[in-house]
Amino acid sequence: MNEKTSYLLDILGLKEKEFAIFCGAGISKNSGLPLANKLKQSILEKLPIDKKDIDEVMKSNLPFEAFMESLSENTDISKILDIFKDGEPNINHILIARLAKNGYLRTIFTTNFDLLIEKALVEKEGLKEDVDFKRYYKEEHFSEIDFDNLGDKIRIFKIHGSADSKDSIRTTLKAVASKTLSDKRMNIIRHLFSSGRHKKVLILGYSCSDTFDITPQIQSIEKSRKKIIFLEHSDNLEEIEDIKTKKFNNPFRKFPGKRIKCNTDNFIKNLWNSLKKFVGDHVAIESTVEWETYLDEWTKGLEGDKIYLKYFLTGLLLERISNFKKAIEFINQSFELTKKIGDEKAEQRCYSSLGDVYQHLGDFKKTIESHNKALSIAKNTVDKAAESGCYRGLGSAYYRLGDFRNTAEYYERSLKISKELGDKASASRSYANLGYVYTILGNGPKALVCFENSLVIKKDIGDKAGEARSYIGMGNYYHCLGDFKKAGECYKLSLNITKSIGNRAIESSSYMGLGSVYLNLGDNKNGLKYTEKALELFQEMGDRAAEAGCYINLGSAYHDMRNNKRRMEYFSKALCIKNEIGDKAGESKCYMGLGGTYDDLRDFKRAIEYYLKAEKIFKETGQVHYLKRLYDNLSVIHQKIGDNKNVEKYKIGRNKKIKAL
Repeated sequence: MNEKTSYLLDILGLKEKEFAIFCGAGISKNSGLPLANKLKQSILEKLPIDKKDIDEVMKSNLPFEAFMESLSENTDISKILDIFKDGEPNINHILIARLAKNGYLRTIFTTNFDLLIEKALVEKEGLKEDVDFKRYYKEEHFSEIDFDNLGDKIRIFKIHGSADSKDSIRTTLKAVASKTLSDKRMNIIRHLFSSGRHKKVLILGYSCSDTFDITPQIQSIEKSRKKIIFLEHSDNLEEIEDIKTKKFNNPFRKFPGKRIKCNTDNFIKNLWNSLKKFVGDHVAIESTVEWETYLDEWTKGLEGDKIYLKYFLTGLLLERISNFKKAIEFINQSFELTKKIGDEKAEQRCYSSLGDVYQHLGDFKKTIESHNKALSIAKNTVDKAAESGCYRGLGSAYYRLGDFRNTAEYYERSLKISKELGDKASASRSYANLGYVYTILGNGPKALVCFENSLVIKKDIGDKAGEARSYIGMGNYYHCLGDFKKAGECYKLSLNITKSIGNRAIESSSYMGLGSVYLNLGDNKNGLKYTEKALELFQEMGDRAAEAGCYINLGSAYHDMRNNKRRMEYFSKALCIKNEIGDKAGESKCYMGLGGTYDDLRDFKRAIEYYLKAEKIFKETGQVHYLKRLYDNLSVIHQKIGDNKNVEKYKIGRNKKIKAL
């Protein structure tokens, strides 16, 4: 018996029967089942995508749940899930079953869908379900557990569901991040890591990657934390250290316990040999699963009249990692195939997706054109849900163009339909969008209510990207109020979420918000750092509108730093893009920036010229609350040049705007 095995036996308290087990996908690897990354890679290889693009998706931060969400929303993934019905128990499952049968283990907690622990209990150890052991894997199971009266049966808690009940499986981001679903599981996590009778938890084959449901629940436990023995696989390194030592990807930093790094396969064999007198001789089983055949079955559903889905799915996945230009290529190929087979609803989805991608690229003419075509099909096919989505897409496009009256009208139409349909996800998006509009139109209280309504729904349904966007919206609201501390908190909450879901578009917007906050707080170093991070990401993604927004923020920063040359350079760059893409609201900000620059350079004629251009757009787009500041600036300039008539004119205009607001 080596040091680590001896140590583990000692700290587990095997004789006292005082430990529970928490296991992840790693325990099933030697049964021939694929781990998440291998499955993602193999699915991508079934799509019409080259190796370079496959590598880009695999290297991105796109979580497995977000990846599967794109598939499940457009195809039947039941054939893929059938993979996890297959396979034979390996030494890990059999050891767990043997310990449970002999009374040393009562609580088994797993994130795995597969049936290998159950197979080990039934086929290898001769136990019967509901007689000797009980499984909990459905929503009703999680709601009805009485932890004070669990009895003496072996208990298996399958928190992400079970392969023999597809409705129970949680593979998508919305499912695992849903507050409603997570709350039902919190009691199980609390039982395992805090309130159960056992004193210790042995963790096997777990990567700590469940950042949307399990990790935050573990981290929320404040009292009576169980002792953790974390067995972490390492081919070469062998060491024992305090569980708190690992700084990253470690939800157990506040727990007592140890982390044991070693080759887990060898460790389990040594452990079994050390437990012979308790569990009998070691059983060696080799298992292979031809799981790729299940993927072949799934891809049969992407042939014939459904072949367009191969290209559509590829486009969606590339959009998820913000490769917008490539996404357009594949969605267009999908669109051409849908026209050939005459599938109107598929055409509508392609038009809507194209509209979304063109918006990221700042091509608002094509955005509006695509969403209007999608809207026409949605009305013809009486698809109210699709119609709502089209209105929302059109609202977003007009928002970027600074046409806020049309923006509000389209968002309100979308919200009305969503409420009629009881579509919470769609309603939450419309609430968030209306929040942005009311912020710009100066209706702060209404904006905040919209953002809060959206945020509550996003958390309930597990829409992490939407949750992050809501935080950005709230950050923008507080930013407009001048409450930079609260704005910064919101942007940081958004950034934390987006880093975990791999959404570079929202991540870059979070950086942009943070940069603006630091600049307003006079922290130019951090302000420039975050703004330049955002700029780099926006340029990589080809988001011209957002790129221009960064230039505006940089121009404002160099104003505070008294560098008029750089200031003019950035406002001019921004204006060039805003003119190019037709963003009137953005143009007005550039004119204000350039007006201020020429004012500081004492070129008052040019300053007035740019301020009047901004005034015209403010009136056209309904941004009248910005006129107060504008009239202040114009009044000061005319005072400098001794034009008292215009000084009085703009003072009167300023006071009227204050009363109106």
